Amino acid sequence: MDLSGSLNLKEIPDLSKATNLETLNLNGCSSLVELPSSILNLNKLTDLNMAGCTNLEALPTGKLESLIHLNLAGCSRLKIFPDISNKISELIINKTAFEIFPSQLRLENLVELSLEHTMSERLWEGVQV
Repeated sequence: MDLSGSLNLKEIPDLSKATNLETLNLNGCSSLVELPSSILNLNKLTDLNMAGCTNLEALPTGKLESLIHLNLAGCSRLKIFPDISNKISELIINKTAFEIFPSQLRLENLVELSLEHTMSERLWEGVQV
């Protein structure tokens, strides 16, 4: 599902019935403030692109188990790092300022990590590479 560039998109509808969704592209949805908790039910979601979601303040609590690619570049209002799958291989968190990270963040499958202009002072606390 590609909703990139939807500048006036403020909320995403319930996605719990989109059980086969593998890719969700919200790149540049600058009015989006949060994702619905129904995103946690997307068991086949492997690619989530939220780059440029500059007003994003919250992601649902819970683990996105199947996620492999996550792009949160420019989500500078997002303070709590999401509890992501240990399957994650690509993580892009440029221009972010996370303050809280999961206590057991595991990145054993990480292949690509991009941290340009990251503003977090607690970035590596509790991370196991």
